[in-house]
Amino acid sequence: MTKKSRGLVTLVAAVAAATVLAGCAGGGGGGVAASPSASEWDGAAIPSAVISLAAQTASFDPTATVSATDRAVSALMNTSLFVVTADGETEPGLAESVTYSDDFTSATVTLRDAKFSDGSPITAEDVAATINRHKAVEGSRIASTTNRISTVTATDESTVEFTFPSPYPSFEGQAGLLAIFPASAMADADTYFQAPTVTSGQYTIEEGWASSKLELTASPNFWGEAPAVEQVTFEIIPDGNSALSQLQSGQVDFAGDLAPNFITQVAGDAGPQVLMTDVYGFFDLRLQNTRGPFADADVRKAVNAAIDREAIVSSIWGEYNTPQSGFWPAGTDAYDDSKPVAQDLDAAKEFLKGTECESGCTVDMVYSDQDFAFSGQLALMVQQQLEEIGMTVELEKVDGATLVDRLFAADYDIVPGAMASASNTPDQLMANALLGTGPLKSEFTGYNSEEMNQLIAQVNATTGAERLEAQAAVEEQFSEDQPFVTLAPWVRGSVSTLPDGVFTLVQSMARMESQN
Repeated sequence: MTKKSRGLVTLVAAVAAATVLAGCAGGGGGGVAASPSASEWDGAAIPSAVISLAAQTASFDPTATVSATDRAVSALMNTSLFVVTADGETEPGLAESVTYSDDFTSATVTLRDAKFSDGSPITAEDVAATINRHKAVEGSRIASTTNRISTVTATDESTVEFTFPSPYPSFEGQAGLLAIFPASAMADADTYFQAPTVTSGQYTIEEGWASSKLELTASPNFWGEAPAVEQVTFEIIPDGNSALSQLQSGQVDFAGDLAPNFITQVAGDAGPQVLMTDVYGFFDLRLQNTRGPFADADVRKAVNAAIDREAIVSSIWGEYNTPQSGFWPAGTDAYDDSKPVAQDLDAAKEFLKGTECESGCTVDMVYSDQDFAFSGQLALMVQQQLEEIGMTVELEKVDGATLVDRLFAADYDIVPGAMASASNTPDQLMANALLGTGPLKSEFTGYNSEEMNQLIAQVNATTGAERLEAQAAVEEQFSEDQPFVTLAPWVRGSVSTLPDGVFTLVQSMARMESQN
């Protein structure tokens, strides 16, 4: 097991799964496009900052939450074996090096010297205990990642042995991004995750969630450089108007995951800085494949053709996004910019011939504004556009928790959603969005294609040109089956009064810069 070894590369105080360096360059997934109004940062410590996010918190336990707020908090409190760079690639975090077997069915990770926030060493046993605990959790939200690991064993204080059920060349950009927790805490994980004060990342808890606020303080024992901000307050502010108002009045320093219409209110202002972060993912319409009209692939294809993506993107995101109709989002290696995005009502009506919707049909669309503030606006546009092909869409607005319950119960016809990968590797996106045997059952659609599952296995087991060829086949199968309808790449919009580059939302997580 000496082939394909990687030594330590220079690490710029990165933390946790799916974090990247904050930059000012746009472009593909992982880039951060910024307005030019932010002040320069001199690298000195900033005493405090208040960060507002819209999504409700669910848990500190990564197996129990899909909340964007929880992911951002975890990124600052915890660290992982590997971290993600600005261009979406991975480099060592807690890992000093990794060595793979020739067939990528096993890996040996050597750890760097690092400590938890209480000063205790981070050892191989902590890594093994963390992942073994997560693997044992029934209904885990990260099962698509942990299921890729057969065994994880600490062979000494600083060496971890992994075995995989199939070749896993993307290990570093997937399972290698899992946050590491103390082995002693994993013995009673439910209690620990109520208030995890011993952490492996830049910050630890000063005061747990109370009145929608969480207080973090910089860990004195973090293995990297000290974070730029010494005290961080996360505050949940679901209403975008309120978040923006508090930022403008100085009560909030960073307002994240704002709806695009709020971004346009401040774009070009001399004060706040607008940040638009590309994510390796997409916004979409989830279609229930297991029953009703959308059990018919031709009806799903009709919806795909009838949707006016250009109008949706123009109305919701304006200049900050572009339409998408294929599976692979912009910035990923397999992105195909030749996929047509224009509305085609004639093609949609042709697809409906011979289906139960040929002469009209009624479907329901369930949505919530709590995760994506523009969901109501999107729902109205979908309703109007599908009416053009005789499809009546009845809208039902619910709260975020109810929507999650409805998704897992397959109790819907259409739901607006989004899906992303933690890094520029295809495994996680396919596992969550397309794998019929995966924990999310193809993004809650119930789609389960033997052909697609086999293609996913090919992508997962290959690298280089062979992988790109397999990804192209996935795109073709996606178009043939059309399990759901992609609308646009996933971008995260934020407004900040912090100095340039200090804090950003990146990928599905967050990033705090280090002091110089």
